[in-house]
Amino acid sequence: MIQRCPTGALHFRRLDGGPQEPVPEETTVQERPNGPLFVRGNVRIFDQDHTPVRQDTRVALCRCGASANKPFCDGSHRRIGFRTTRGPA
Repeated sequence: MIQRCPTGALHFRRLDGGPQEPVPEETTVQERPNGPLFVRGNVRIFDQDHTPVRQDTRVALCRCGASANKPFCDGSHRRIGFRTTRGPA
């Protein structure tokens, strides 16, 4: 269940010697209708000064511009009615 979390907010660390969460071999970016970009892979995000912000296997990046936690999505697209498609969401 945790590995299906699209945003990377949920993680696990096995303490029983079993396999940890795998890192996808290839990096992919998927647009979500009326929502963020889901990025999967060995993702490294840096700030303007090239300081590492986060390294992860899953992140959701804001594309509506309203997130209070940029570059990450905080769900603001729903609050402001951000649309990438015509018609109802």
